[in-house]
Amino acid sequence: MIITPTIISLREGIEAALIIAIMLSYLRKTNQLNLRKYVLYGTIVAIIASLGVAVVVGLLWGIFEGSMLNVFEGVVVLIAAILLTTMIVWMWNAGARVTQEIEDSMDSSVVKQSGIGLALLSFSLVFREGVELSLFSMALFIQDGIQIYIGIALGLSIAVVLGIGIYKGSLRISIGSLFKWTSIFLILFAAGMIAYGIHELQEAGLLLIGPIEVWNINPPLLSDGSYPLLHDKGAIGGLAKALFGYNGNPSALEVVAYAVYLAVAFSYLWVKQKGVNSTKAKKTTKDTLATYPNQ
Repeated sequence: MIITPTIISLREGIEAALIIAIMLSYLRKTNQLNLRKYVLYGTIVAIIASLGVAVVVGLLWGIFEGSMLNVFEGVVVLIAAILLTTMIVWMWNAGARVTQEIEDSMDSSVVKQSGIGLALLSFSLVFREGVELSLFSMALFIQDGIQIYIGIALGLSIAVVLGIGIYKGSLRISIGSLFKWTSIFLILFAAGMIAYGIHELQEAGLLLIGPIEVWNINPPLLSDGSYPLLHDKGAIGGLAKALFGYNGNPSALEVVAYAVYLAVAFSYLWVKQKGVNSTKAKKTTKDTLATYPNQ
């Protein structure tokens, strides 16, 4: 299943590409093209360091066995779900201010005084995205196997093309709309990650709260031993499991965690969007009154 890793890596890749494009565009706008190399140096080191984090996490995963492996997998998936949630919230709240925030950082005295400061800034911003993607990759690998790297490569490739287009000025896309629509999908996926993480911890004998199985709607195996389409390991059920965390025989804690997460996440985004729409409406009214003061 490559849809989920493609969307996640596309999101992370676009964020990193936007950061680099904004920094390079700012240097071009301020006639400081000689400093571009420091942005690229910091970016390259950040990519290498992110790969190092991915290797370390992968080595740790290979060390554990039995119940400890279940604990490790559960913890990794839950951490990835938390990071995914913070990414969604951050981009929903700060997406429109990202450019200004990065330019303000670049305009600081540290950056002005030293190209090293500029390299450190690009490193820290890109490294954050790289670490998140490393953890997401491991969480996806735990759930779906090695095929997820095809989706990751595809998502990152698209992000690179979009980033170059944005920097060159040949591409105009609504980044805000892209992030908001993908956020809806990612919330559903994060809810599934939380349920899966809890499932792994329960397999290790932890968090045994409530019934371990509240229902089992998985159809029995077919006569040839294969899984039916609607089984959570079948073609359709497996797709739903990969995308949204579907489980044919969940525990009570999995169901509660899944439902609570969705309720809180969507309520939060609804309130934030309502506030944005209210602000836009007030601004439109104010502009109208300013244009027609005698009416």
